Amino acid sequence: MFKDEVSIQYQGFHPSEFTRSHVSLVMSELQDEAPYGATLKGIFMRREDQFKATVTIYSSAGKFFATATGRKLKNVTDQILRQIRRQLEQWKSRRSRFYEREKLPRGANNQQIKEVYYDSSDSVA
Repeated sequence: MFKDEVSIQYQGFHPSEFTRSHVSLVMSELQDEAPYGATLKGIFMRREDQFKATVTIYSSAGKFFATATGRKLKNVTDQILRQIRRQLEQWKSRRSRFYEREKLPRGANNQQIKEVYYDSSDSVA
Protein backbone atom coordinates (compact mmCIF):
# COMPACT_ATOMS: atom_id res chain seq x y z
CA MET A 1 0.00 0.00 0.00
CA PHE A 2 2.22 2.84 1.28
CA LYS A 3 5.94 2.87 1.75
CA ASP A 4 7.40 4.42 4.89
CA GLU A 5 9.86 7.17 4.03
CA VAL A 6 12.03 9.46 6.12
CA SER A 7 13.72 12.56 4.73
CA ILE A 8 16.22 14.58 6.78
CA GLN A 9 17.71 17.87 5.62
CA TYR A 10 20.43 19.90 7.32
CA GLN A 11 20.74 23.61 6.57
CA GLY A 12 23.39 26.03 7.79
CA PHE A 13 25.72 23.41 9.25
CA HIS A 14 27.44 20.12 8.55
CA PRO A 15 26.34 17.65 11.24
CA SER A 16 28.84 15.42 12.96
CA GLU A 17 28.34 11.67 12.84
CA PHE A 18 27.07 11.86 16.43
CA THR A 19 24.49 14.51 15.47
CA ARG A 20 23.39 12.54 12.39
CA SER A 21 23.00 9.44 14.52
CA HIS A 22 20.96 11.30 17.16
CA VAL A 23 18.63 12.91 14.60
CA SER A 24 18.20 9.58 12.78
CA LEU A 25 17.26 7.92 16.05
CA VAL A 26 14.67 10.61 16.83
CA MET A 27 13.15 10.32 13.35
CA SER A 28 13.15 6.52 13.61
CA GLU A 29 11.27 6.69 16.92
CA LEU A 30 8.67 8.98 15.35
CA GLN A 31 8.37 6.69 12.34
CA ASP A 32 7.70 3.74 14.64
CA GLU A 33 4.90 5.67 16.38
CA ALA A 34 3.41 7.24 13.25
CA PRO A 35 0.44 5.80 11.36
CA TYR A 36 1.20 2.98 8.94
CA GLY A 37 2.59 4.20 5.64
CA ALA A 38 3.52 7.65 6.96
CA THR A 39 6.14 9.83 5.32
CA LEU A 40 8.34 11.93 7.62
CA LYS A 41 10.25 15.06 6.72
CA GLY A 42 12.67 16.74 9.08
CA ILE A 43 14.51 20.01 8.48
CA PHE A 44 17.25 20.90 10.95
CA MET A 45 18.75 24.38 10.64
CA ARG A 46 21.43 26.33 12.44
CA ARG A 47 21.69 30.08 12.42
CA GLU A 48 24.40 31.61 14.56
CA ASP A 49 23.97 29.94 17.97
CA GLN A 50 20.37 28.72 17.47
CA PHE A 51 19.04 25.44 16.15
CA LYS A 52 15.60 25.24 14.61
CA ALA A 53 13.86 22.02 13.64
CA THR A 54 10.66 21.36 11.79
CA VAL A 55 9.25 17.84 11.51
CA THR A 56 6.18 16.92 9.51
CA ILE A 57 4.47 13.55 9.30
CA TYR A 58 2.22 13.01 6.29
CA SER A 59 -0.18 10.09 6.55
CA SER A 60 -3.61 8.88 5.51
CA ALA A 61 -4.70 9.69 9.09
CA GLY A 62 -3.67 13.33 8.68
CA LYS A 63 -0.71 15.65 9.01
CA PHE A 64 1.29 15.96 12.22
CA PHE A 65 3.63 18.93 12.58
CA ALA A 66 6.09 20.29 15.12
CA THR A 67 8.67 23.04 15.24
CA ALA A 68 11.16 23.96 17.95
CA THR A 69 14.07 26.33 18.50
CA GLY A 70 16.90 26.31 21.01
CA ARG A 71 20.61 26.63 21.66
CA LYS A 72 21.16 22.87 21.99
CA LEU A 73 20.04 20.37 19.38
CA LYS A 74 19.18 17.77 22.05
CA ASN A 75 16.68 20.17 23.65
CA VAL A 76 15.19 20.95 20.24
CA THR A 77 14.73 17.27 19.36
CA ASP A 78 13.21 16.60 22.79
CA GLN A 79 10.66 19.37 22.13
CA ILE A 80 9.87 17.91 18.71
CA LEU A 81 9.34 14.46 20.21
CA ARG A 82 6.98 15.83 22.88
CA GLN A 83 4.93 17.85 20.41
CA ILE A 84 4.53 15.07 17.84
CA ARG A 85 3.83 12.42 20.48
CA ARG A 86 1.11 14.61 21.98
CA GLN A 87 -0.53 14.90 18.56
CA LEU A 88 -0.21 11.17 17.90
CA GLU A 89 -1.71 10.36 21.31
CA GLN A 90 -4.68 12.63 20.53
CA TRP A 91 -5.15 10.94 17.16
CA LYS A 92 -4.97 7.46 18.73
CA SER A 93 -7.44 8.50 21.42
CA ARG A 94 -9.94 9.81 18.84
CA ARG A 95 -9.51 6.67 16.75
CA SER A 96 -10.02 4.46 19.79
CA ARG A 97 -13.16 6.34 20.85
CA PHE A 98 -14.54 6.00 17.31
CA TYR A 99 -14.12 2.22 17.35
CA GLU A 100 -15.62 1.93 20.82
CA ARG A 101 -18.58 4.16 19.93
CA GLU A 102 -19.26 2.44 16.62
CA LYS A 103 -18.37 -0.99 18.02
CA LEU A 104 -16.55 -1.76 14.80
CA PRO A 105 -14.35 -4.84 14.71
CA ARG A 106 -10.70 -4.07 14.19
CA GLY A 107 -9.26 -5.95 11.27
CA ALA A 108 -5.99 -5.60 9.47
CA ASN A 109 -5.19 -1.90 9.02
CA ASN A 110 -8.21 -1.08 11.22
CA GLN A 111 -10.57 -1.58 8.30
CA GLN A 112 -14.19 -2.37 8.96
CA ILE A 113 -14.92 -6.03 8.37
CA LYS A 114 -18.10 -6.77 6.50
CA GLU A 115 -19.42 -10.29 6.38
CA VAL A 116 -22.07 -11.32 3.90
CA TYR A 117 -23.98 -14.59 4.16
CA TYR A 118 -25.98 -16.05 1.33
CA ASP A 119 -28.73 -18.57 1.82
CA SER A 120 -28.86 -21.25 -0.85
CA SER A 121 -32.58 -20.52 -1.22
CA ASP A 122 -31.80 -16.93 -2.31
CA SER A 123 -32.27 -16.45 -6.00
CA VAL A 124 -29.39 -15.07 -7.96
CA ALA A 125 -30.41 -12.77 -10.81
